[in-house]
Amino acid sequence: MLMRFSVSNFMSFGYKTTENGEVLPTEYHFYAGRSEQHKERVIRYKERAVLKFSALYGANASGKTNLIKAIDTGRNIVLNTMEERDYQDKFCKSNQTNAEKPTLFEYEFTIGENCFAYGFTAHLKENRILSEWLYEIGTAEERVLFERVAEGAQYYFEETMFQKEENKAQFHFFMKDANRIPTTLLLYEIKRRNMEEEDFRIFNEIFDWFSSKLNVIYPETKIGNSYLLFESNNKKLVEILKYLDTGITDYKMRTINKAAFQEYFTDETIAEKFLQRQGKGMLYFGDTLFELDYDEAGDRKISKLVFQHGRDEEQYEYGEESDGTKRLIELLDVILNEKEDRVFLIDELDRSLHPQMTIKFVETFLNFTKGDTTQLMITTHESNLMDLRILRRDEIWFAEKEQDNQTKLYTLENFKIRYDKVVAKDYLAGRYGAVPVFKDFDYVWGGEPFEKTES
Repeated sequence: MLMRFSVSNFMSFGYKTTENGEVLPTEYHFYAGRSEQHKERVIRYKERAVLKFSALYGANASGKTNLIKAIDTGRNIVLNTMEERDYQDKFCKSNQTNAEKPTLFEYEFTIGENCFAYGFTAHLKENRILSEWLYEIGTAEERVLFERVAEGAQYYFEETMFQKEENKAQFHFFMKDANRIPTTLLLYEIKRRNMEEEDFRIFNEIFDWFSSKLNVIYPETKIGNSYLLFESNNKKLVEILKYLDTGITDYKMRTINKAAFQEYFTDETIAEKFLQRQGKGMLYFGDTLFELDYDEAGDRKISKLVFQHGRDEEQYEYGEESDGTKRLIELLDVILNEKEDRVFLIDELDRSLHPQMTIKFVETFLNFTKGDTTQLMITTHESNLMDLRILRRDEIWFAEKEQDNQTKLYTLENFKIRYDKVVAKDYLAGRYGAVPVFKDFDYVWGGEPFEKTES
């Protein structure tokens, strides 16, 4: 589970320091507050109480999406390095001196019962890593597993992590190598070398947390891992589609021949390339979902996903469904995944969804994942979800653009409100901030203010 994310000097998140020069990053966290509601949604790791859900509100251009991009950008640097990546203009531009300041990304998360803090700083304009660290954080004190600073090739690591002397020596080499390659993080270097021994297990697990546990979904994300849910006769999937009022009552994979498959492609050679791929798999092309498999004779079998709507005599392809239904199908993996500790970040959940559907989706997630460690964070404008009968106070966050055009994040926990308070009404009235402020449009057309004349 993701417990906290900290960022500094990235897009609308500024670069701030204390009087002693220590960086003061902007933080977004899942730590439970004082609320006594919905205690079943609090997961405990020793003395740490972590929430399963969080919703971020704010006006357009307040920085909600920038937070998602910050989490995703740090993730991408871990998994792919900074080489040939275009991050050079992603520093906070509210102050021109920020171009020469470091950008910080730090994640606090859980792996099993253990909690870790991993982060790094980078000079985005020069496309290079400046420092990197990993701590194991416990109830009383944190344990430094490693720290490194690229300048001067400085580093430290906890030697007791390694049972074998040769692995300890190998880690020295990895540290020096990481400091030598300006675009690379140590986690990436260890994973790239396929170090399978027990001494390197924790580093591989942390890398895998970024690659398989942390999932970012943007409005333009197309279906993602949800297509895997259609590989078999998934009765739970059908019930969810019915429950969410999509009109879909069933689905199946309809077998088609090679000629029909080729008609979906402007170039037959593209179709052939897909057919020549080995093994079974799902193919999402255009607005159609295909399953490529083999029949009993060993010949290529092609099927396409179609949906049944009640008693309609014809069936419908994925591309024929409404934008709202397609959006829900793209998000099904969030509800129906069976893997522990997955973190889903959805930007603009309410895109293409009816207001009541947005609420129903969140409620469905909370009901279906009750008792497990699946976690969901959304950005949204849907104020009807801001209901203390549905959400806890500490699950509601706000993003607000300050006068210097930098984003400030804060939680509803900062306000003293009753549990029976109509939060959405007060939010829209501007009590908590993070709402649009519209100026007078009298002069928008130029000249004198427009005045209505009597007819």
